[in-house]
Order: sequence, then C-alpha cells, then structure tokens
Amino acid sequence: MKTIASALLALSVLAGIAAPASAADDFNAGTYFQDSQNRNPV
Repeated sequence: MKTIASALLALSVLAGIAAPASAADDFNAGTYFQDSQNRNPV
C-alpha cells in the first residue's frame, strides 16, 4: 500500500511539472510584445 501511494505521489509531481513545460512550447519571444499589444491595446 505504501508503494502504491509513493507511486501516485511521484506521478502527480511529474504531471505537475510536465503540464506547464508543454504549455510553454507555444511561447515565441519574437512576437510576444506584438501579441500582447494586440490582446491589450492601450
């Protein structure tokens, strides 16, 4: 039982790290400022 709990904890930690990393793949530094101006015009 303790092994299963440890495995679930490890998987949840890995999932928490993997999700933000995969979301960051869409980041493009070259167009970041242009995109932010398009979304938030002053």
